Amino acid sequence: MSLVAGGTMSPPARRSRPTRLRIGASQIEAWAYVLPALGLFLLFELYPILANLWASVSHPHAAPSLARYAEAASDPVFWVAVRNSVVWVVVSIALEIAIGFPLAVLIELAIPRGRAWFRTLLFLPMVVTPSVIALVFTTIYAPDYGLLYGLFQALGLANSFPAVLGEPAFATYAVIVVNVWQWCGFFVLMYCVGIAQLDAEILDAAAIDGAVGLARVRYVIWPMLRSTHVSLVVLGTIQALQQFPLIYLMTQGGPANASQTLATYIFQTGFDENRMGFASTVAVVLFVLALVLVAVEYAIADNWLARLPLARTRGRAA
Repeated sequence: MSLVAGGTMSPPARRSRPTRLRIGASQIEAWAYVLPALGLFLLFELYPILANLWASVSHPHAAPSLARYAEAASDPVFWVAVRNSVVWVVVSIALEIAIGFPLAVLIELAIPRGRAWFRTLLFLPMVVTPSVIALVFTTIYAPDYGLLYGLFQALGLANSFPAVLGEPAFATYAVIVVNVWQWCGFFVLMYCVGIAQLDAEILDAAAIDGAVGLARVRYVIWPMLRSTHVSLVVLGTIQALQQFPLIYLMTQGGPANASQTLATYIFQTGFDENRMGFASTVAVVLFVLALVLVAVEYAIADNWLARLPLARTRGRAA
């Protein structure tokens, strides 16, 4: 206590220890919520990555080294798999955006009724098991009796029909088409959600300024879906790099390793050839490739999407 004006005694100062105890209790409570998820992440995410990294450099009777990475660098099939994985990412995402975005615009802006039915119809391929999809499209691509062969035959081009899955020049792209068919509905759905959430006032203002039809789509809707573009590109990259069942069921990486990707090469070297150490090395390369591609995509998105007409307009307005 201390004296103040008027001779009265001031109350004692409050101690801060209870406050510190409350903060500590809240932190303990927060960690109690975080620790289970953190433990699962460490067990099922971080530990497998570190264990795989160690398996790629460890040897049963020798010191850890980068010998397997040197072996991969001198393996021509490995470089075919790297090239095909990049082709999968570029071609798949380009086609899925080129098809998915116009379909989403058509559904959301040009179809007044039945939008939910169209969304469901386009999303259905995603819930079909890959084994069924692979069987159907293998039959479609089949020479002599497939649906595609029948189309060539109707056009008088039966003698020019190639064995699509048996030709090294066509096998990779034939499977990519199947992948695009399966995943395009996801892109459509994401774009539909993005368009539905656009600010109606901005769209009305653009219409008053004369932005209608294709100009409205190009200069208003497309730039405003920036976050959707980036999300779909990143998710599409991860999905394309991880694609295994369609390739394995339709071509098994053939013919002559022409459609081999890093995902199928990991399976082949690890399980068919029992070279787990080399398969771990390829898996590390796949992981690094995914990180690099995603980083490049974010850099391109920041530089390119910022130059879109609506982005420049907003910059001047700010």
